[in-house]
Amino acid sequence: MSLLADLLSGSGLDPDYEAAAARRAASGERSSRSGRVSRLLAATVLLGLLGAIAVVQVRRGAPVAERQRNALIAQIHQRTQETDTLQRQADALRGQTEALRRSALARSDAGQDARQELDRAADVAAATPVSGSGTVVTVDDSRTARGREAQQDGRIYDQDLQRLVNGLWAAGATAVAINGQRMTSTTAIRSAGDAILVDYRPLSPPYTVSAIGGDDLGDDFADSAASHAFRTLKATFGIRYDIRQDGSVRLPAAPALDLRYARTETPK
Repeated sequence: MSLLADLLSGSGLDPDYEAAAARRAASGERSSRSGRVSRLLAATVLLGLLGAIAVVQVRRGAPVAERQRNALIAQIHQRTQETDTLQRQADALRGQTEALRRSALARSDAGQDARQELDRAADVAAATPVSGSGTVVTVDDSRTARGREAQQDGRIYDQDLQRLVNGLWAAGATAVAINGQRMTSTTAIRSAGDAILVDYRPLSPPYTVSAIGGDDLGDDFADSAASHAFRTLKATFGIRYDIRQDGSVRLPAAPALDLRYARTETPK
């Protein structure tokens, strides 16, 4: 850019040329018009060359970036499938372990009492599948929030799902899951870029929130502040928001928790 400026302004001339120009000016000679035209043409050609080089570099970089993006997306899908397969294997092994434990505890009265206590603890920890009457709420991004020219106001965010789940708990739900991911007391709903994560598992829209809580759960939730907020989002930004009562909601067990134990340090 400094070279262009020098060519246009004439300040980039060699000192000998400047001295010759000064002598001509002192003697009354006029600068040649052809020299100015030559400098202008040279600057135009150089500017066009620089623009062409920039366009070529951008076009060369775009396919590379697109290939890298597609490779990352393929890796994400592959890792997600592998994780789902491992989760199904873990669920099957956990079911087998539970059957063996029940069989062993059923051999004595003390074992049966322990089994009942374990069942109550498992219900609280969402460690067993449950079914019953409840409500299914479906939310999704608006049509204007999709595509390259997406409007962010029509997106469903992690805090929206947090509000929805908390509203169902407050309305009387006893068990909740989002897209098949069971909620527990330690479940985290977060965002990573444009993705929403539930216990670090990415979810894809539409988001289906299923809750068990009896036949009145849908009506109680519809009157809540959370439902009112979603109706406002639907009317303002066009998001999808549907509520339906379901007499046979089935929710899977939550993944096993990683337990951490505190230990007392012995003074040295």
